[in-house]
Amino acid sequence: MIERVSSPSLSHLLRHGETSRYVGDYSAQLQLGLLTHDEATGRIFATTQLILTAAELPSETETVAAVMSCDPALRQSWLDIVAARLQEAGKRRDTGELASAIDQLGVASDRVLKSLANANLEGTSHQELETELFGAAAHQAVVWPKLLRVIGATADLVEGGLGQSAGPLPPVDPLDSQQSWCSGRVLQLPRVDTDDVDVRFVLSGNCASLSESESRRDDTTSQAVMRWVLYRPWAMLLAQLVFVQEAWSAEQISGQLALELADDQMANPYQPHRVDIVVTTADGDEIVCGTLGELVRRVLARLGVTLLARPEAVERLDDSLAPVIHLLLEKKVWRFDLRSSGSGRAGYVIDDDFSTSCYRTFGSKYFYRGGGVLTRAIRMTCEQWAREKLSESGRIRVGPHPNWLPVGAETQGY
Repeated sequence: MIERVSSPSLSHLLRHGETSRYVGDYSAQLQLGLLTHDEATGRIFATTQLILTAAELPSETETVAAVMSCDPALRQSWLDIVAARLQEAGKRRDTGELASAIDQLGVASDRVLKSLANANLEGTSHQELETELFGAAAHQAVVWPKLLRVIGATADLVEGGLGQSAGPLPPVDPLDSQQSWCSGRVLQLPRVDTDDVDVRFVLSGNCASLSESESRRDDTTSQAVMRWVLYRPWAMLLAQLVFVQEAWSAEQISGQLALELADDQMANPYQPHRVDIVVTTADGDEIVCGTLGELVRRVLARLGVTLLARPEAVERLDDSLAPVIHLLLEKKVWRFDLRSSGSGRAGYVIDDDFSTSCYRTFGSKYFYRGGGVLTRAIRMTCEQWAREKLSESGRIRVGPHPNWLPVGAETQGY
């Protein structure tokens, strides 16, 4: 008998995106695209589909239950219980409960109907597991709302037939951005502590100084900083941002990008919780697009990279980026500038020494030329974002100079 996948393994996977300690049979989850694996190392890692599924559920334990519910035998046992609960509601003529339950079940409701002949509220053979997941056996009334959410969250994949196995990914290579930042990759949220978790197929959120095994004794000071940037995905992404800013400005004819310190962060320039992204068009129009966190999310979406985080954590990404900005300033990758943009507002630019390092042999090979996939994604995202903002605002050009004002502003005293 094949052992079912274990709950602790799934919990570790949901927190870190990858594990080598996976126990049991995970073939159903692989076929549905919730997980993928590397045959050579035996490592299992999360997919975008797993993160999307987790976003529909209120807790990690329910997400674990949803993933485990894809096991055919376990799912059928739970569907039999769901069928029995719906029978009860039908006998009570509780149309409200029936409608709500069917809505949550989605396409799984048809399969529940087919399970009516086996409907029962007796304990299953999985009660120990169910108590671990739900706090009580699945046939207990208190578990009913959770059971609905768990089945409903995976219904499109299982009963709807939308689940598809995810293709294998190459391991992350800090010196190969094209390989590391490929579509389907998962990125951990940033962290600056040294409590690192071994991941090889997920982009690590670790931003701490390099370990002894990662460092090179013969690196110069500038090479050591560049190596830290290359080996730390969040540092790489944000360093590329100010690199694009500098290169864009140097063109002089196609606008520019500014990372401006938000007004409410003026007292905290070295660990700000909000940095505004301002794009100046080729016509000289300044567009305040949004925050640094919003830009990062857009860039990741363009790359096909998914954040390993619940929706509420993704919404607070600017807060998570604050300590990373502090490290970038400390290591002189970013520099705080009282006049970082054409408007003369305080913000952030690339540090002069790091800029020079980008064109030296090591930096040129791996950051400047090798990082082209990030450079292009950032530039294209900023330009598209600015166009979207202009389109959404319904602005018109007025006066002899390229100034943009809201429609009707010239008659409203602006």
